Amino acid sequence: MGLLTINGMLRAKQFWPEGRSDADTVTVELAAHQPFVFTDDAGKRHPTNAFDNAEVVGQHGRNVVIKRHKTSNVHSITIRLQGIDAPELHYQPQVNGSGGKGINHPFRQSLGETSADALHAIVGSFGLSEIPCEVTTVVDLPSDVCDVFGRVVGNIALKIGGARIDINQRLLREGWVLPALYNSMSRAEIRAVLADHTAATQAKRGLFSKRIVTNILAPFDPKKIERKGPASFKPFSDSGPVNFPKFFRRNAERHVREAIGENVGADLRAFIATNSTDLALQTDRFLKLKGRLTGQKPRPEFKQLATFITRNRYPVGPEIVFWENDATLVKAGTDVEISGW
Repeated sequence: MGLLTINGMLRAKQFWPEGRSDADTVTVELAAHQPFVFTDDAGKRHPTNAFDNAEVVGQHGRNVVIKRHKTSNVHSITIRLQGIDAPELHYQPQVNGSGGKGINHPFRQSLGETSADALHAIVGSFGLSEIPCEVTTVVDLPSDVCDVFGRVVGNIALKIGGARIDINQRLLREGWVLPALYNSMSRAEIRAVLADHTAATQAKRGLFSKRIVTNILAPFDPKKIERKGPASFKPFSDSGPVNFPKFFRRNAERHVREAIGENVGADLRAFIATNSTDLALQTDRFLKLKGRLTGQKPRPEFKQLATFITRNRYPVGPEIVFWENDATLVKAGTDVEISGW
């Protein structure tokens, strides 16, 4: 295993309520010179162009990794903050046949605005419109870097003066997000996320300052959709029961599919049970596994996600590790995998 480091710049205004970004997805503009550097397990640095003119191929088709702005020379990437999931600010299900029917919208989860506003406040507190940053992710091969949507999965550290502020860690410790654990994470990374989450819950910070995060399924409100941020936003003014965001997303998809006449099962658990790629394993069991923990074929210990839903009780994050669906980095327009740095 090695470490991929990506240097760039983060614009503070991208986050809600000033922009549209939520609390677990960030756009980073790449440094002009050698933004990607892979450091192997021997400590040797390898500047790499592996992501130039590259696409990720996964269950949602092809997605480019580096976005090139039409009106400037700026190149950017989208980062999914590793180890966390925030209440949804604007989740729109990808359901064929739902367009133009007035039923599929960017749905908003309770506290999605509060979580995004918290990240906006953290980044804005430094008084800089543009902040140098560094994205890091522990990987082996180029195909390990991105998820199925072409987003780089990693940690972002803001570089201010001589200090480095890890945004993932800050959000967890302050309680504005929930832990989202995947088999692509190392045991050390998982334990670090759990420790930060425990610190937030024990100190009753952020979302955990109130009794709003719940394992009881919250009613889905199709009228609650994305809205433009106000000039001033009062945290917790969008309060309501909060489930782990993955279950909110599945609930939104179920609503849309039911609205266009599909058979979606008797309840959310039954709907989730129909998806063979939704797999998970108890965290304590995952941490004891031996051997390779990633790959195209799921480990047999992983079970369908509905297995972990009992008596309408839904996990809230730390209890289970999800299997990350496979994605492959290829040269754009081909099926040729980019296997070297």
